[in-house]
Amino acid sequence: MGFNLKYALRSDVSLLRAYANGEMAAFEILYQRHKDGLYNFLYRNLARHAVAEEIAQEVWIAVISQAGKFEQREAAFRTWLYQIGRNKVIDYHRKKSNQIHTEIDEQDDSLPANQLSVEDNLLLSQLMELLGELPDEQRQTFLLQQEGFSTREISKITGVGSETVKSRLRYAKKATRQGLESRT
Repeated sequence: MGFNLKYALRSDVSLLRAYANGEMAAFEILYQRHKDGLYNFLYRNLARHAVAEEIAQEVWIAVISQAGKFEQREAAFRTWLYQIGRNKVIDYHRKKSNQIHTEIDEQDDSLPANQLSVEDNLLLSQLMELLGELPDEQRQTFLLQQEGFSTREISKITGVGSETVKSRLRYAKKATRQGLESRT
């Protein structure tokens, strides 16, 4: 689907409403705006490309099915989108931990092809490992902040108070900093 100026300059909420009213091109613009950020958030929470892609599809299916029910006064579209993503990640971890038998999970350690130096790749690898060691709540809060969400928005996404968000961020940053310092 090509670029459509009619939709490109519209707000996310306007696009979602247009989609809910049957304008398919509006959804394409909305999807293009947010697919990469959402995928990055999911991947950093799951550390497996295939799982992140699957969860991303589930999130977009939820957006499609709930498009007509979205209420802007409750949250901005982007906040709502990431809240759905966070809930899907929680569901995935819950389902995985409830499995009766443990499967040997092939870890997809490959990162997207990039032009980083060997040192930067090592640092990125260490950071991903440290993020994986954080408690889920701290990791998700930290990653949401890295995606550009404010403390207030993170509070809405996670369903906890602003002070709890600040506390989780403080602990996550401290643990990450200490972990990186101990490895150098």
